[in-house]
Parts: sequence; structure tokens; C-alpha cells
Amino acid sequence: MSSRWLTLALVTFAHALGALTALSVAPLAPFLLESLGLSRVQVGLFLPAVYLGGVLMALPAGWFTDRLGVRVTFALGQLLIGTMVTLAAGSPSFGLLLLLLVLGGFGFSVLNPATGRAVVEWFPPRERGIAMGLKQTGLTLGGLTAALLLPPIARAWSWRHALATAGLLSLVSGLLVAILYRSRPAQPRLSELRGFLRRRPILVVFGCGLALSIAQSSLLAYLALYARDSFGVSAVRAAQFLAIAQVGGTVSRVLWGIVSDRSFGGRRRPGVVASAAIGATAYAALAFGSLLPVWLAYPLAFVAGAGAFGWVGLYFALVAEIGGARYAGLLTGAATACSWSGTLVGPPIFGLALEATGGYAAPWLILTAVALVVAVTLPRLSPLVQRG
Repeated sequence: MSSRWLTLALVTFAHALGALTALSVAPLAPFLLESLGLSRVQVGLFLPAVYLGGVLMALPAGWFTDRLGVRVTFALGQLLIGTMVTLAAGSPSFGLLLLLLVLGGFGFSVLNPATGRAVVEWFPPRERGIAMGLKQTGLTLGGLTAALLLPPIARAWSWRHALATAGLLSLVSGLLVAILYRSRPAQPRLSELRGFLRRRPILVVFGCGLALSIAQSSLLAYLALYARDSFGVSAVRAAQFLAIAQVGGTVSRVLWGIVSDRSFGGRRRPGVVASAAIGATAYAALAFGSLLPVWLAYPLAFVAGAGAFGWVGLYFALVAEIGGARYAGLLTGAATACSWSGTLVGPPIFGLALEATGGYAAPWLILTAVALVVAVTLPRLSPLVQRG
């Protein structure tokens, strides 16, 4: 196996462990709700807390990635995630737990620019779609592992033990990256980002990333609670719905990468548009709630995950290719800051709509509308990357 594929395996594995740690609060939502006596709106703040840290540091993380290289930036980010989540496991209060998750998000901000730059460094354009798709499965595989691993630990011991386990795994990941990865740093200036931000199509791409993240984060934050409330299943079984959604996202990221490279001529936008349309269809179906038979809810969770998570690899491949080898980290950091801002508003809006209406239909229909806007808007842009 060539060194670039071994490097991709390392990057994907490290991405998965970092994502497992950063997203560990999602499958633990039912345990946190009961143990801390929280409302559903408060539970919806945990995931945005992680992403708030990510948004605040995403642009600096992209710049550091280009300046210092993937190895240093990626390893430090992983170590920071692991340290903060481990400390969060011992938090005595809701407020301190949120603060530590925000600080952990500072480390989480590194994942997309560092791994995106790694793909641009190691892979030619004709292979970047599948490479980015495979790399982005790290996020869904991490979420899948968290959904399957952490709730049983929380049930057997406590949610604190589960969070501590997640934090330790990220620390291991950081050490692996520090020891094994090699990269070539570039020297861009942060001010050079302004040239990209003057281009309206790039701003539209960033806006679409924000919209799709609203839907993705809302699904991630509330699918387990939705399954428990709608179908009366246990907290552990409810987390399995989230695991199935992560499987759908993992499969779709790989498939869209292959299709983008081999059938779309390296174009990334068609797969993003298709993912948005698939997501919109699934969210509309989820709005039926308890009217759905439980057996149908399982494949529906898979489809919803494919729509909610499947676009990310192609999206960041597109952004990295717009930036090119010199600016891939910087532009990916800017795109990450914009898209992750959707995570700050998605779960709270979902939670407020849930509390206001007393049911899940309205929140899911809001996500349907958001995804449809992307599906209609993104294809209208002029070409963003010149391809040979």
C-alpha cells in the first residue's frame, strides 16, 4: 500500500477518535437530562457548546495548519479536546460542563482544516473526492462508536465514566498523530483570506455549509431523544438510532466521494445537492413521529444520516480545491467557522420549537425547509474550480 493511503488511514483514524470525544455528549443526552435534571432546551446546548469553541478557533486553526503543518496543529488539537472532555467528566455543575465543552471545541476546530490539508498534500485532484470522503468518515465513525460504546458505559457506571473514556481516546489520538504524521508547512498570510471573501459564489458556498450544519447538528443532538419520546424505547436503544444514522452518513460519504471522482468528473456540488435533497425527504418523514411504525424508523434513521452527514466530505473537498495547496487549510478553516456556526443555532432552535409546540413535527419540518433551500440554491452558482 502506498504511503499516501497509509497516511489517509492514520488521518481518518485520528479524526474518528477526536470526533468520538467531541461528540460524546450527543448519545449521552438522555443520561445527562435525567442525572442533572435538565430541560430539553438545556440538553440542546451541549453540542452547540462544543461547536462554539470550534467556530471561535476555526479560522486561527486553519492558519496555524498552513503555518505549522498538519502534524503539530492536529496533535495539539486532539490533546486539547481530550484534556477538556476528561475534565468535563468531573464537572460539578451544568455551567462548568458547558465551559469545558467550549474549550474542548477549540481543539475540535483543528480537525477539518488539518485533515483537509492532509488530503490536498498527499492526493492528486483525481483522487481527492474519494480521499476526502474516506477521511470524513472519521466524523461519522467516531459518532457511531460513541453511540454504541458510551451509553452502555453510562448505564453500567455513569455518564462521567463515559465522558472520561472518550477524553482518554482523544489523548491517545493526539500522541499517534504527533509520532506518525509528516507534513510540509506553507506560509500564507491571514490577510490573504480577504481575496476569497470578495467572491460572492464562495460566500454562497459558505452559507450552504451553515444551513446544512443546522440540519446535521439538530439531528445529532435530538435523534436519540426523539426515538425515546416517540417510540418509548430505552436510552441505550434510542442511542442505536443515532448509531444507525452515523452508519448512513459513513456509507454516503464514501459513495459520494467515489461518484464525484468517477462519474461527476471531479465535481463536488452535485453530491452535496443530492445529500440535501435526501435529508429534506427524511426530515419530512420523521415529522410523523409516533405515527411511524418502529420497524420503519430504523431505515429512516439511516436515510436521515445519509442526508445529514453525507455532504461533508464533498463540501470540504470543494473548499480545499478552491484554496489550492497553499490556502487549503486557511480556506477550510474559514468554511469550518461558517458551517459550524449553524451548530450554534440549530439545536437551540430545534429545542425551542419542540418546547413551543410540544411535538417533533414542527422542528423536523423546519429542517426540511433549510435543506431544500440548499438543494435549490447551490446548483445555480457558476463553476468555482478550474479542472483540467
